[in-house]
Amino acid sequence: MRRFPLRTLLLMVLALVVFGRLYLATHSKAPKEAEEPTPRRPAMEVQVAPSTGEKSSTAGTGAPAACGGLERALEAVVRAPEDASALAEAQRVTAGCPTPPARACELGAALDVRAPLAAGETPARGLLKALCQGCPAEMNPCVSSVTRTLVEASTGHARAPAEALWNLENAGPGTPAACAALVRMTWVPAATTGGKFDEALWPLMNALTPQCAGAGHVSVAVLNAGVVQQGARAQELQGLATAPGWGYAPVVPDQITGAEAGKHAFDGKEKSGVDLGNGQTPRWEADGALRGQFEPPLKQLTSLRVRAKGAGTLRAIVRMPPGLGLDDKERGTFFVNPTVCRFKGTGQWETCELPVPLVDVEAISVFPALPRIAFHELEVRGTR
Repeated sequence: MRRFPLRTLLLMVLALVVFGRLYLATHSKAPKEAEEPTPRRPAMEVQVAPSTGEKSSTAGTGAPAACGGLERALEAVVRAPEDASALAEAQRVTAGCPTPPARACELGAALDVRAPLAAGETPARGLLKALCQGCPAEMNPCVSSVTRTLVEASTGHARAPAEALWNLENAGPGTPAACAALVRMTWVPAATTGGKFDEALWPLMNALTPQCAGAGHVSVAVLNAGVVQQGARAQELQGLATAPGWGYAPVVPDQITGAEAGKHAFDGKEKSGVDLGNGQTPRWEADGALRGQFEPPLKQLTSLRVRAKGAGTLRAIVRMPPGLGLDDKERGTFFVNPTVCRFKGTGQWETCELPVPLVDVEAISVFPALPRIAFHELEVRGTR
């Protein structure tokens, strides 16, 4: 038998000692660890924001969630206006959408084409009516239709007034805007001497003005001025031109501009007067050859009397809201200037009675028809 070297035996003994210590160390801790198990790590916590409701497909457009499917429903009706199921779905969604989104309002024009008024009050036409009564003025299809009809009429392509009236009656929140277009495109030029007024607009004015005036969307100032300027042509609308029934009396201008001796035309003396020419000045449309200014404007102007040698006309300068009518940049005002009197200039008194009183009259201006006339006296009757 072979004997191991001493060094080898020592290494073996040392290995046994180390192994024994490791064994005792691990097995002596096991019971303690078993009695006190390692605590479990808590699960990850996820912070969830409280729900504020289902996100609408129309978020960011200002339309309620109920309007989300309106565009698709209306597009289906435009494609097939006789499809009962498409109509029923569009009616259901429309009923729950008080303020249609912009794209839905834009589809109103297509509905108008697919369901014309001539076909009667069809279900598709009813959808157009609902859109008009919900869409804001700037995107209201009925307002757009009224404006388009006025533009077409002024360019010689008149459409049936009944269609424009239907759109005006159903314009909902857009009614003031539709009436503003009527005033701007018809009554302002009709009330302006030399204004670009197309006679083809009369059928639309006769049809639409009572609706707008009855709702208070046509000012008495522009309506009465248009009636005075147009004379017999405005006879159908003369009954709409109203004004308070105050007492009338002669009124004298507060300021007189134009001719140097212009005050003689308003001094009540028949023998005095002033010579006037018709050479146009930069302020001719507002002042003429002689202007009598009232501060504040007259509440009403009812009639005028004039004595002159030489023919001419008188115009009333009627104050308008900012942006409407002719722009008097020097005075910072806007106005229309209906002709209120055409005098022959016989040297005798000539009276001009107005068919309706004018209101907000800020001045009377004289416009000679000849290079030189003798203007003796002008008497203005009205109320301050």
